[in-house]
Formats: sequence, structure tokens, C-alpha cells
Amino acid sequence: MNAIIIQNTEEIASLNEYADAYILPLQDFSINYPHTFNLEDIKKVQNSGKEVFVIVNKNIHNNELEKLKKVLLELDKLKLNGLFFYDIAVLTLKNKLNLKIPLVWSQEHLTTNYQTVNFWYDKGVQYAYLSSELSKTEIEEISKHSKAILFANVFGYQPMFTSRRHLVKNYLKYFRLESKNQNKKITKEGKGYPIIDQKNGTTVYSNYILNVKEALPVKYLVYNTALIDDVEKIFKTDFPLEQGFLDKEIIYKVRKK
Repeated sequence: MNAIIIQNTEEIASLNEYADAYILPLQDFSINYPHTFNLEDIKKVQNSGKEVFVIVNKNIHNNELEKLKKVLLELDKLKLNGLFFYDIAVLTLKNKLNLKIPLVWSQEHLTTNYQTVNFWYDKGVQYAYLSSELSKTEIEEISKHSKAILFANVFGYQPMFTSRRHLVKNYLKYFRLESKNQNKKITKEGKGYPIIDQKNGTTVYSNYILNVKEALPVKYLVYNTALIDDVEKIFKTDFPLEQGFLDKEIIYKVRKK
């Protein structure tokens, strides 16, 4: 199934024929995504007739817990197909408030083995969003032994680094520079890496667009449209194949006793 992370609700008109599900980063509670959605936007996307998932993937601070509680109660009323979470506060509040919304374990670089996937499944988490650093061999192993329903990235720029600090804004301020363009680029060894500084911090993305054509043993294939100008091209244009870590040799492994 194709699960598409969109940039705005207007994209649905051109993407609906390709989508089985939409994934929406929640306003004020998500990082690594240049575009976010409020509750009214989410309700509009539900009219598409597709499955709808929402992302809450930032670290939650103590002074945000009450606001998070209110948002989760509102999201639960929408009967979403699932909620991606990073901070365990989301799971804790779901249990405390007796919410029905299914959860997706989404701790990015940590979702790398079936033992931890199954640990969270036993805690009531039905889905897991696999790390983009996994090889196909590792994905197959996780799929074989996992109890949870799996998501895996197959398209888009990949977030490499995130900081709560406003690295770009601080740089511009220090050198008294002005820039109205939100999207920037950092260059290293001749390669350009998109970099975006937003309310919740700064994110640096990969210098390539992941574009996996191999069949993966997961239910949801995730297409991230962030930083793509014409999203319809994703399904109509032959982007260069880019496997990321999918066919990389596994160098480091935890030694079993």
C-alpha cells in the first residue's frame, strides 16, 4: 500500500489515484517535515476516502503535556487509522486517557530490530515505521519475526540530522544577513544538502532523493513529498534509482552472547 506524506491538502486531487493512505505531520508536534497540518486540515484529508495517519514525532517537554493531552483527545475523536509517535509520553497518555487511536512506533534511527518492535507491540503499539538505515536483509528479518504491521521509506529526501537550535537563523543573525527563502542548502565535498530551520529546530536532509523500486516485505510503502516541487512527477517520472542503505553490506552487528 502506498502511504504518502503530503505537503498540503490541495495535493490530494492529483495524488488520490496513487494513494492508499495519507500521512500528515501535526502542527506544533512534528519535526523533520517542512509542512504541517492542523486538526481542520486532517478532517479535510479524511474526506479523500483513504486511510489517514498523523505524525507526532518531537520530544515533548513538561510544559507541552497539557496541550498534547488536549490534542490527543481531539485526534481520538477523528477515528484515525494511526498516530506516529516518538516520545513515550504519547503512549503513556493514550493509556491514561483510554484512547482508541492505534499507534505507530516511529523513533527513526532506533526502529532497527524486531525484538524492540515486538516489545512495543506487547505494550499495545500495533505498527512500526522502520529506520531508513536498514538493509533489505534486515527488513526481511524484521518482517519475518515482527508481530507489528510495518512501514518503510521508499521515496523522498531523508532527514539526516536534527537540532533544536536554530542553526541557520542564528548564523544569519550573527552575520547580519537577510533571507526570506525558507529552503537553504549546505554544500560539502561538492554535494548539496537541503537544510530547513523552523519553529522546532533545524533539519539537514540527504543530498539525494531515495527512490526504491524493489519489493519490500512491509504493508505500507512511504512516499515523502517534502521538498519536491511537482509531487505528481513522483508517480509519472522515472526518478534516478537510489537505494540508500538498502543494498549496503551490514558492517556492524550486536554480538550475541
